[in-house]
Amino acid sequence: MNTTRLVGTALNAAAVPAPRLAGRLLRRLWSHAGRPRAVAAADLDLHERARVQTLRVRGWEVAAYSWGDGALPVLLVHGWRSRASRFAPLVRRLLDLGYSPVSWDAPGHGATPGPVGTILDAREIMGLLQSRHGRFAAVVAHSLGAPFAVHALREGIEADRAVLVAGVSDFAFTVHTFAAALGLGPRAVAALRRAVEGHHFGGDPTVWTRFSAGEGAALTQPLLLLHDEHDTVVPAAQSHLTLAAHHGRARLVTTSGLGHSALLRDPAVLDAITGFVREPGGPARGEGEVPGAVGA
Repeated sequence: MNTTRLVGTALNAAAVPAPRLAGRLLRRLWSHAGRPRAVAAADLDLHERARVQTLRVRGWEVAAYSWGDGALPVLLVHGWRSRASRFAPLVRRLLDLGYSPVSWDAPGHGATPGPVGTILDAREIMGLLQSRHGRFAAVVAHSLGAPFAVHALREGIEADRAVLVAGVSDFAFTVHTFAAALGLGPRAVAALRRAVEGHHFGGDPTVWTRFSAGEGAALTQPLLLLHDEHDTVVPAAQSHLTLAAHHGRARLVTTSGLGHSALLRDPAVLDAITGFVREPGGPARGEGEVPGAVGA
């Protein structure tokens, strides 16, 4: 039995006599992002050319980045254990087209120190960025950044269009995958959920549906979803959930062989994103696939 499973076994046992203690320990493990990811060598030049600002939000000093002349700002929302620099290939494309990309390193990620934040903290950060850069031509989010972006848009962040790449739909998805990795039983999972609700959301048990991209009100913006059929980190079924919830305003484009992260570097995927961002207003419809988008 590996170490991860041993930890899960111990916490399964603890969840019976001491569910609150088990929940607290599980929450700390669940919310630990690990050592911040370094900027990839291929992205370093563009990263160093960014204008860097520090946003002070709820005790954090958040590293925020912007490129371009300020016209047509596009907000980029990274995922778990990632950072703004992962969008470098898209930033280059957007700059070439006259857009001004804007992003930030979430708390506990990249150059932003401290414990990780929540979807509520991300909404506040996006609000500060909007106050500085104005209405966004688009919001582009990857992975766990997807429900964060959808929540912010529902809560009043102004943008013309939205793109979710390999996006999580179900806000409880990370709990399910974490529980599966540790082999947690129902008691331990319930303890974890209660601990997350209590520590981060004032004990509100509705957060799992309220913050899901596939639940609640549909976005008013046209929405493009991109997902690889063989994504083993966030299964493509997550984007299908979001598509169903935004019927009539969303379009799903699938790839094959790119997996979870290579989507952000694939030329055909970048073409699809920038083409959608440049489209005139109106709903995006249907499903499709990116021609020639195969993993390298």
